Amino acid sequence: MKIVHFSDTHLGFSEYNKLDPETGINQREQDFYNSWNNIIHQIIEKKPDMVLHAGDLFHTTRPSNRAIAVAFEGIRKISDAGIPFVIVAGNHSTPKIRATGSIFEAISLFTNVNAAYQGRYQRFEICSVDIHCVPHCSLTEELEQAFHDIVIRSDAKQNVLLTHGAWAGSKNYSMGEFNEQHIPNPELKLNMQFDYIALGHYHKHITIADHIIYCGSPERTSFNEAVNTTGYMWLDLDAKKFEHIELPSRKMIKLPPLDCTEFTVAEIYLALEKLSTPELEDALVSLDLKNIQHDSFIKLDWREIDRLFKQVFHLEKTFSHIERGGTTVTSSSFDSLTVEFERYIDRLSLTDLDGEWLKKTGLHYLSEELEE
Repeated sequence: MKIVHFSDTHLGFSEYNKLDPETGINQREQDFYNSWNNIIHQIIEKKPDMVLHAGDLFHTTRPSNRAIAVAFEGIRKISDAGIPFVIVAGNHSTPKIRATGSIFEAISLFTNVNAAYQGRYQRFEICSVDIHCVPHCSLTEELEQAFHDIVIRSDAKQNVLLTHGAWAGSKNYSMGEFNEQHIPNPELKLNMQFDYIALGHYHKHITIADHIIYCGSPERTSFNEAVNTTGYMWLDLDAKKFEHIELPSRKMIKLPPLDCTEFTVAEIYLALEKLSTPELEDALVSLDLKNIQHDSFIKLDWREIDRLFKQVFHLEKTFSHIERGGTTVTSSSFDSLTVEFERYIDRLSLTDLDGEWLKKTGLHYLSEELEE
């Protein structure tokens, strides 16, 4: 029994006001579509017996038409190939109000596709293997009930648990998100045994135990994930061999902090020039300038810093400066006006307004002003 386990594809994720030259859409959004399509291609090529997706198919509960189209095209290819596909909803894809409906209602209509998304336990039997699904549950009581409802059948050849959340153990697997749920170890708490536990939510490939694994994500969503490899799991359930397959993704690099205590402005530029290497080509790069003296700080031309790193896809700058007298150190991070505007809109809780329209319109007028 060969299985592909992947997760946290976050289709529709969008950041930075840069467009893909071929598709004309946000480049970071396209990066996530490219990673999804790469996995779909490998699934069709390798022809596993089953595919498991451990949650956060989309980045939001109300994905754009484009994100839905990309997802449906990939799922259709798996369905047409006759490969069973099982998916659970993650916290990013679960509406706060269940009455508003879910995109997974449409996904469930595909042939060979089983989706668990209603905040309750569901079991799907595929090729004599029971797939026990616990999707994201909005309430802790729902999550506890879902695990309580798991039944291990005596005539099941093998048992796989597919779930999404922060594994509750000796180490912290939290993403720091307000609506995430903590997953208890059912093998300890409920005295159950699974052949494999497929986890989603944590964006790093982690083997908690031989058969309890986070597959990680196929793309990175923040600089906290800069050191993470990206990819999916290839499982041989009969042989109990579980292999992480790495996939290419956009480079994300955190440069070592630069202590500017003794540096003049010219010396800061010189040090940055040495840090700006060809390796950074088309990468997401984080730059941290520490302890900039007050006189140097007010003379720094941030546009010159951008020019020094013109080969990168995006440069995220963080700095701290020492005020006159040396008594206060102020830390800040900032970006271009367009990027900061996008992030501001993303932080708003919009109910009556279309966030994507507001973002697009605002960026249009900001770009016109900046060009003038």
